[in-house]
Amino acid sequence: MKKWFAALFTFVLLSSVSTIGAKAQDMDCKDFSTHGAVMDFWYNNGYSATNDPHDLDRDNDGLPCEVTKAEYDTYVAQQKAAGGSAGGTTGGTMPNTATYDIPMVIAGAGIAAVGLYFLLRRRKVIE
Repeated sequence: MKKWFAALFTFVLLSSVSTIGAKAQDMDCKDFSTHGAVMDFWYNNGYSATNDPHDLDRDNDGLPCEVTKAEYDTYVAQQKAAGGSAGGTTGGTMPNTATYDIPMVIAGAGIAAVGLYFLLRRRKVIE
């Protein structure tokens, strides 16, 4: 039985290490060619100082990649005048923010199976 636990622990450890800290398509300031591009990305995804999954706002002022407040205010005014809204448009494609963490699903199923095995074994021993 100890071999099963060792194998399960090793599997869970190795499968979780492969996904620790992995972000799907992490964006950095260097990935944008202009301030307009980064403001468009920031505005259309509804990001703010408290919602910044890509850490584009390093100084926590609510503005991405050292964009000035005047630049961002002008950009937002233009978007509102054009009928745009923060958070994207309705009916568009969803951003690719999810990951496929199949090893963790398999590990969870394995842990559940081991728990079920012990539950059934315990009932047989008690009866």
